[in-house]
Amino acid sequence: MITRIKRALLPAILMLGFVLSITHHRVDDSVFYLWPAPSEFSSESLYIVNDMGLASAKSMHSATAIALPNGNLLSAWYAGTREGHTDVEIFSSVFNKQDQTWSQPHSILNRYQASDDLNRYIKKIGNPVLYRHPSGVTALFYVSVSMAGWATSQLNMMLSYDDAQTWHASKRLVLTPFLNISTLIKNDVVTYQDGTIGITAYHELIGEFSHIVRVDLAGNVIDSYRMTHGDHTIQPSLMVYDEQTAVSLFRDTSHDIEKVQRAVTHDAGKTWDAYTATQVNNPNSAVYGFVDLKGRSWMVFNDATRQSETPRNNLALAVSEDEGKTWQTVHHFENPQHSSDDEGRYAYPWVLREADNFHVFYTWNREKFKHIWLNQAWLEAQL
Repeated sequence: MITRIKRALLPAILMLGFVLSITHHRVDDSVFYLWPAPSEFSSESLYIVNDMGLASAKSMHSATAIALPNGNLLSAWYAGTREGHTDVEIFSSVFNKQDQTWSQPHSILNRYQASDDLNRYIKKIGNPVLYRHPSGVTALFYVSVSMAGWATSQLNMMLSYDDAQTWHASKRLVLTPFLNISTLIKNDVVTYQDGTIGITAYHELIGEFSHIVRVDLAGNVIDSYRMTHGDHTIQPSLMVYDEQTAVSLFRDTSHDIEKVQRAVTHDAGKTWDAYTATQVNNPNSAVYGFVDLKGRSWMVFNDATRQSETPRNNLALAVSEDEGKTWQTVHHFENPQHSSDDEGRYAYPWVLREADNFHVFYTWNREKFKHIWLNQAWLEAQL
């Protein structure tokens, strides 16, 4: 009993310690936490490509990653016979920066374990998102489905207090007492100065829209901020510029506009300007935006500037000097010539900033993941 009480109190104790460590006065509850920037940057350009994945899996997708305290990286993804199959599990692997290799993947969650944890039937799981809280707690958010398809998903979280060596039981996040379905996640989350977490979520049932679900480390839902109204804007990717200002990029699921959509907040995500279309074509595919150490905006996306029967047969990098209003494509990770002979599918990018390094992950033909390790110097060389 005492052990269970300690485990229940641990998230609250860690969050309290984090809040006390960053401020000596009352923290405004609508202020983004800004991650410390490195004091020194390498002047030498770095660009290293690695493969990652599970050789025995027929299909894998949706990579996510965080940096560990020892400098190594932790990644997770889902894999199985195919997306949505009952045998899909969430796997993880560790990248050793010293020898630049990924460890043998191992399963950290399957639908049976999720069913036991959540005390309900789980048909399938997917879309893991790793997150490391400033207090040192590691969280894994993922979606689960008990009936029908992804549009009826529910959002769950697991916590680890030993750098993802072991995980505590999953907890379902309750956004509404009625049904509580159709909440999904794909991209990174944000942190607030009071230690709470802003999950960049989206809905696909009836309407397709995005919102921020604000939770604490115990998995209690504090609030929800609507980001878009209407349809066709999912999988928000936030770029935080200061304590109040952020821009979100959205995947466009329409069949007429098909542009990367953009919205701005000036009060740390509580309210958002009406979203507008950028000039960047979006073939109903995920995008990932991030901010470099000089404040520039970058986006990894499928470049659909040329007509193709397989619009995800390339993956590009674009830069913006005006917080995502206009973009210039500067590099292609895959298929730079836009060859129609390339029938590959490169999708679901994820970007992790670690010191002055940036780690780009994406699905490669559902067969494996590409991990591209680049740095600030390399980004600046593309300008």
